[in-house]
Amino acid sequence: MKTDKKNDRNPVLKNGSFDLPSRETIQAHLVPKPPMPEPMFYDINQSASALNMSTKTVRRLLRRGRLTCCKVLRKILIPREQIENFLKATCDKPNLNGL
Repeated sequence: MKTDKKNDRNPVLKNGSFDLPSRETIQAHLVPKPPMPEPMFYDINQSASALNMSTKTVRRLLRRGRLTCCKVLRKILIPREQIENFLKATCDKPNLNGL
């Protein structure tokens, strides 16, 4: 008696129900993905998202010299260090105007 290998892998049983794997089987096959490394450069949209401001404000900061960028293949890229330094320079100062 020949067995059809296609039918052996088919999850549909003869009565029409599905033969699903158990939760333990699924969790045993799940492998956690390593975290993505931080990018070295951000584009305008990513920079605006990281700084929680609009792209227009990021462009204004570039024009005023508060952030520096490089242009690669007609794309403006801002180094991660520039964004971190900008945040340190602006966030480490206590804001006493509101008190």
